[in-house]
Amino acid sequence: MKLVVEAGSPASAADELVSLADWLRHEDELRGRIGLERAKIEEGRMGGLPEAVVVALSGGGAATVLARAAVEWVKQRRSDVVLKAVRPNGETYEIEVRGTRSPEELISGFHEFVQRNQAAADNYETP
Repeated sequence: MKLVVEAGSPASAADELVSLADWLRHEDELRGRIGLERAKIEEGRMGGLPEAVVVALSGGGAATVLARAAVEWVKQRRSDVVLKAVRPNGETYEIEVRGTRSPEELISGFHEFVQRNQAAADNYETP
């Protein structure tokens, strides 16, 4: 699953992605399952900005931990942010915090979306 953050400029979004990845890495159940996906390196550039946090979900409640931790991270933001969860099939779920909506209202929908992704992964059988 990928997590994408929209926040002001691309540089602001990249900073927020690094913050989110760091936040998620502090969760025992997610340690070792978090990575940053970077933009393609353009000619004349030294590296690409982060575009997404990639989370490898598996059994054992990792989806629940991801949902709780991501919502807690959103609650800590001082600026307006949009957090998008993107499944491998392209389906997305957005949490939008623009100063007026309580993040607590967003927990159940995000948790359900992430849980469905884990359930699909748990039912996947390798050939």
